[in-house]
Parts: sequence; structure tokens; C-alpha cells
Amino acid sequence: MKKILGLAAGLLLTAATFAQTGVKFTDAVDGYNKTTATTFHFNLESGFTLESINTTAAFYTSYFTVAATPGTGGTAIAISLVEDTEMARRVISRFFISLEVQNIEVNGVAMPIFDFMDAHIML
Repeated sequence: MKKILGLAAGLLLTAATFAQTGVKFTDAVDGYNKTTATTFHFNLESGFTLESINTTAAFYTSYFTVAATPGTGGTAIAISLVEDTEMARRVISRFFISLEVQNIEVNGVAMPIFDFMDAHIML
């Protein structure tokens, strides 16, 4: 029984260790105001392909556009709202969930998507 519990604990620890955020919110600087912001900037690690970003973004063009710029360490994206509505802001979380993102890093701190949305995107 101890071996099974030890194995389970080891697997959970391994999964938590390998769970990378992969996404950094770059707008979180002095002067950022979520109530007036209509464009949001992120850096995605190289594990996200340009094709997967653009394919996923194509589903949400009624709410926002995504401009992706590949770089050496990953891809920079800018999400621009079509209309500044609560629904458009909420759908940003669906975009990240579709990309299988669980956490978004803000100033070195990983936040679950919905906590991030409440703190930095939603009005």
C-alpha cells in the first residue's frame, strides 16, 4: 500500500513540476488599466506553433483578432477586441483553454486562467 501511495505522490509531483505556464502576460506594468485596455499582449513559448495559434484564433474572429509574431523564444501575440464587451473579454479565456493553457504568468507568478481573467482582463 505504501508503494502505491508513494507512486501516486511521485506522479502528482512530476506532473506539477512539468506543468509549465507557457504563456506570459506582458502588459502587467505600471500604468496598465484593464478598464481601458482593448489590446492585450502575451508571449507564448515555442511549444505553441503559429499554425495552432492561428487556427484556434480563427474561431473567435467575431470577438477579437490575434496578431501573432514568431520570435526566437516563442511567439508574441496581440489580442485586439473587435468590440469592448464583457462577452468579448470572456471569450479570451476560451482561446487559451483551446490552446490547452492552464496558467498564465504575470510578473513571474503563474495564475490559473480564470484568476488571471478576473484580475487582468474582465471588467
